[in-house]
Amino acid sequence: MISIYIDGAYSSSRDMGGWAFVVLEDGVKVDSNFFPVPNTTNNRMEVQAAIEACLWTKEHEITELTILSDSMYVIGTMTLNWKRKKNTDLWEIMDTVTKNLTINWKHVKGHEGNKYNELCDALAVQATFVI
Repeated sequence: MISIYIDGAYSSSRDMGGWAFVVLEDGVKVDSNFFPVPNTTNNRMEVQAAIEACLWTKEHEITELTILSDSMYVIGTMTLNWKRKKNTDLWEIMDTVTKNLTINWKHVKGHEGNKYNELCDALAVQATFVI
């Protein structure tokens, strides 16, 4: 079973964001990725991380997965039908990339010692330093 931790970060002092994901197969890390994005917001990076995770699964022909996030913004929007008032451009992309995927969305508490959530957070923060 594939599980993907996602996270986004934003540094106001550098006006730089970053997204990251960490892929686990049967509990073992098999891949990760992160990328910097200038002039953004933390919430945009959280959504972008989810989009990138879904794109990764499509590239690897995976149709069932669990996405774990400490962002209630992402989890609430995807599971509790929260209104999409902002970042509508990204939510439209999300609708496209999640087609034909079976996703179990799970909320995890951030900064609570979860090894892979912490790693994903560190990668997202690292991305804010790249440019």
